[in-house]
Amino acid sequence: MEDLFQIDNINDKVDDLNLLSDRKVYKTVAYSTTSGGAVSGKKMMQAVVNLVVSATLSILQFLSDVWQIHIALPRDGLVPEAGLIVNKLLFQLFGKDKFKKLEYLCQFYHKFGLFKYEGKIYIFDEHLAQTVINKLDKVTDNYADDTPLKDSFLSSSEAMPDSDRVIESIFRKTSIYGRSSLVIRDLDILCKNILEMNESEPINFTKLSLRLALDMAGHVLLELDLGGQEGRQDRLLETMMTILHRCYALEEISSKSKEFAKAVDELDNLTSQILTDAVNTDDNNVKARRLVSQLYDACGYDKAKDNMKVFLMAGTESTASVLPIMFYLLAKYPQVQKELQTEAEQNVDNIRKDPNLPLPKIDSVIKEVLRLYPIVPFIRRQNERPVTIGNFKLKERSEIMVFLWGMHRSPYTWNRSTNFVPFRFYKNLSRKDSSNLYIPFGDGSRMCIAQHLARLEIRLTMAVLLNAFDFRLVKETQDLQFVVDWTHSVIHPDRDMFFRVVPRAMPANA
Repeated sequence: MEDLFQIDNINDKVDDLNLLSDRKVYKTVAYSTTSGGAVSGKKMMQAVVNLVVSATLSILQFLSDVWQIHIALPRDGLVPEAGLIVNKLLFQLFGKDKFKKLEYLCQFYHKFGLFKYEGKIYIFDEHLAQTVINKLDKVTDNYADDTPLKDSFLSSSEAMPDSDRVIESIFRKTSIYGRSSLVIRDLDILCKNILEMNESEPINFTKLSLRLALDMAGHVLLELDLGGQEGRQDRLLETMMTILHRCYALEEISSKSKEFAKAVDELDNLTSQILTDAVNTDDNNVKARRLVSQLYDACGYDKAKDNMKVFLMAGTESTASVLPIMFYLLAKYPQVQKELQTEAEQNVDNIRKDPNLPLPKIDSVIKEVLRLYPIVPFIRRQNERPVTIGNFKLKERSEIMVFLWGMHRSPYTWNRSTNFVPFRFYKNLSRKDSSNLYIPFGDGSRMCIAQHLARLEIRLTMAVLLNAFDFRLVKETQDLQFVVDWTHSVIHPDRDMFFRVVPRAMPANA
């Protein structure tokens, strides 16, 4: 089985695909993992053991598919659950890596479309998943109780019409795209900052992405100039990353620890200061009040502060997690990067004027990266009473996870499902790749609230930066691996990404 979380020892597999009506042929790259080079006796023995374990699991899967007689056999509409033998074999293959086990179980139980693991029900069949998304609206009880977002609109069931109306208007696609010039301005600042750096030295692109994303969220969602790219909000970013990454994703600290409590208090203090300064400024200004003050008018001070935390954390995290992945893959595959740079050169002036301008190749790569690495890897749901989903009966208050990561990588839905195929979505190469449930930001009433902002920021960042720079791997660039924030349903690269960023011919307007 491929190592789906580590792009290591990659061999390029190149296919000729006729993508354009004028019969111009593009090279579409797919990656696959291989085990090259000499291996020690210990590694060879481990490889043999893993081979035996994989073969045993395949036999169990075969028995399940054909005779349905293994230990996890579902009876009377019950959800299948891996038994002792399967769990021991999975531990031998993946150790404590829960996410790899879940992805493997999607293949193991593909005939059923769902399975139970550690008390939770994971659904990866498209039809079952769509039923859950449409039929169940409630998220898991108390899932945000131990987070700084517990008092925000995300976890509140209280109806607040004025507040809801303002929040919906802020995140509406037309509103966000109407402020795209602010995103362009932030990207021009980023280009200027990169040009002032030593191009021979590797750049911490994750850090730049965080600063950029914070500024864009501040400008677009709140009409605030936070000065992230000037370094004025490094304390705020460090606090956010302590909470989101060090605690919930990396689990380096506990949510009960003093360090976490200190970070939560500091986030509250910093957000309060930003809100207070903004409201005081607008109170003394007879002109139109900014979005941040409109939020305050609708919610009151405490609720506005709590909702601002969501705006800044969700608005920053989504984009800052995806951009390093995008540019890692483009640096890994320079021929794909060149294709996108050509498109960026031809369209960058017009995209500055119209953010909706089609960018077919760039958009295809974005969609493919979000298929392989969906920002929201699973959607939480809970049923208040017994419910039947397909042929399966779920008890009341079941914890249900619509497992998007498994759905997006299913070989029964996607051709070359675990491969990075950059132009997969370029003119819909095949019907099999036209899944109804391509939903990298989630779906239903609980989809990622920052999805329109993230989409705008990602495509504009790709166009502007690819027009201005070449991105290259360096020895400091780590292999792409991930950690999961199970509380907030988000996946991240597990470490900062470094690249060498080299200026190209200076583009107009940059």
